[in-house]
Amino acid sequence: MNVADGLISPDFLWLNWLLFVFLIGLGVYRSPWRALLHAPQRLNLIAASVAFLAMLWLFSSSALPGLSLHFLGLTVVTLLIGWPLALVSGGVTLLLLSLAGQVAFSGLGWDMLGMVVPPIFVTALINAAAQRLLPANYFIYLFVNSFFSAILGAMAAALASASLMLVFGIYTWDVLTSSYFPLLPIQWVPEAMINTMIILGLTLLRPDWVITFDDQKYFRN
Repeated sequence: MNVADGLISPDFLWLNWLLFVFLIGLGVYRSPWRALLHAPQRLNLIAASVAFLAMLWLFSSSALPGLSLHFLGLTVVTLLIGWPLALVSGGVTLLLLSLAGQVAFSGLGWDMLGMVVPPIFVTALINAAAQRLLPANYFIYLFVNSFFSAILGAMAAALASASLMLVFGIYTWDVLTSSYFPLLPIQWVPEAMINTMIILGLTLLRPDWVITFDDQKYFRN
């Protein structure tokens, strides 16, 4: 999603900024800042996450004005640093891309709501459910917490973005089903593979970096 200037009525500009500030504030409020003070090296992981997201989001193609196709990468970021910091990292990335002229300031809140929030919370929910209900198995972590979460997160982001366009009357359902939805499946499996391959490498080489992963728990099983 990439809401350009003028695509949504200026009457809703206040709501756009309210959403952006609220979502960033939620991430800041729920982030473990005290723990970060005792492990300042994790700040490097946050900076790396922002750089990683910016790189992915720069390479995109437009299906329709306001609806772009690109890899999200938010599943691996959520598993790596947790959902509150993933929310902050996503917002900071959008802000930096806006300063670089790649994303419109007037659409930051809508981009957060349609593109950033869905995959983060889908991943967080699936990870929490899997850790509580499923056996502590490494392959379950890779395929459920990462691969499956990335696919469902990408689906949720596409549905949220399309819903926003419908609500604001920018596109009709017929336009979306003919020009947007048919393009989405080609993105889902590569999205899941990218996230899972990165998580695979991190959990094998630096498991202590991945906040949702306990190497003693998973490798013991």
